[in-house]
Amino acid sequence: MPEKILGLDIGAGSVKAVILSRGFRGGRRILAVRRIEIHEPGGIPEAMQQLFAEQAFRGSVCVTAISPGLLSFRNVRLPFRDDKKIGQTIAFALEPLIQQPLDGVFIDYRVTARGEQSEIFAALADRSLVGERAALLSPYVRDTAVIDIDAVPLATFLPQGSDFPACAILLDIGALDTTAIFIGKGKILHIRHFRFGGEMATRAVAEALRIDFTAAETLKKSGELPEEAGSAIREICDRFFSELKNTQAFLLQQKGLDEAPTRIILTGGGARTPGIAEGLSRLFAVAVEQTNLIASGGFEIDTALRSSWDPVVMDQALALATRPLGKGGGFNFRQRASEARAGYGELRDRLKKGSIVALVILLLAGVELGLDDYGARLRLDALKKEINAEFRKSLPEVTRIVDPLIQLRGKIAEAKKLAAGMGDATEAATVLDILKEISALAPTDLLVTSLTLDGDAVGIKGEARNFDAVETVKKTFANSKYVKTVAIGSTNMMKQGTGVEFDLKIILKK
Repeated sequence: MPEKILGLDIGAGSVKAVILSRGFRGGRRILAVRRIEIHEPGGIPEAMQQLFAEQAFRGSVCVTAISPGLLSFRNVRLPFRDDKKIGQTIAFALEPLIQQPLDGVFIDYRVTARGEQSEIFAALADRSLVGERAALLSPYVRDTAVIDIDAVPLATFLPQGSDFPACAILLDIGALDTTAIFIGKGKILHIRHFRFGGEMATRAVAEALRIDFTAAETLKKSGELPEEAGSAIREICDRFFSELKNTQAFLLQQKGLDEAPTRIILTGGGARTPGIAEGLSRLFAVAVEQTNLIASGGFEIDTALRSSWDPVVMDQALALATRPLGKGGGFNFRQRASEARAGYGELRDRLKKGSIVALVILLLAGVELGLDDYGARLRLDALKKEINAEFRKSLPEVTRIVDPLIQLRGKIAEAKKLAAGMGDATEAATVLDILKEISALAPTDLLVTSLTLDGDAVGIKGEARNFDAVETVKKTFANSKYVKTVAIGSTNMMKQGTGVEFDLKIILKK
């Protein structure tokens, strides 16, 4: 008997559901489709009640996903190729890089490259978040078999096509946010969440034309926008494009991508915002297209359902229903939750053994105090050499080892500070806010050679075309919401006579 799977895409603005019949010989037939808008105050629970009031959607095996905006992502390297060893050590490798305790998260990961070291892209979800999603669905479905990450099943499905490029970006543009997935050689290499969505463009139109939100949404969907509305949308989109471009440049620089993406694929209701496809194509100089899984073949669908099928809105739910239920189909925090419960007894035994090992280590630590013989000192020297060797593997950039424990704690503290937002630059903004603002405001032809931050003062050294360009840079930074004053220090013609070297001192608002 064919297996019926419910693909459930829960977005910020609507719930999309697809019932897919999957036969043993690979046949896939779409049996039911539903889209329900989410309205306050009932929110998602009310939308669930409305969806599952229809008998066709009840009692199925469910595959759903969580927004990347609710998750954490980390890239790590481990000196193993074996999957079992990676699974046993990944949590310990991630512990210094995250803020929450390990027992409060579920960890899933994908190996993106294997060599002397394995490159790993890991995702972390709060256990409470996974539990809440499972509890939300438990009254209606037979089993929540998979809890993946939004857009990942679609990003996993797309490379199955023969014409899929070696590197591409999938952009899931929703009502309130956007998920960017970088795909290389059929693998998920990076996931980035952006605070950009279709409603931002609608609000920009409403403000530009001084009309209400509903009227602005209708006008935006029509595509017939006055020039001032089109300019407002372009301004909003250009900020997002700049962030996406910077993310791509960072990944290329850090070798997270082997090459620049040659295709951008759009999905989600926000993908229809006027100017998005054209702006992306112009900035990235690549082909931009929208998803359409049914057109790719392999699905049977009744004529009535096909006539109402909206690919960019429903392809996410269809990809979820198509996703394999076992391993290898993406991420699955639901499976990690089951493994955690099943492994409780094993963990208890490991803790007992760990207590014995800890006791042995403490006893060995007292060897130097109790033994002065030459052989004991030789063994101690050997242990120190092993510690130093392991230290150098973890921190090869450190040239002088004084106290490995203290030095390693310092590096961990630096990493945690970086993960937490690099601390406060001022009361009004973090260092990341300031860096992001400078990156967004700096002209494309400005070369920054040095940047220092000291409390509320930012020093910038760089090169510009001429003295007028330096004055333009000063005025541009002076318009920032974070900046109090901007002063030009020294300016000198470059020796080659091709530009001007300059110093800027920026005082931030407190």
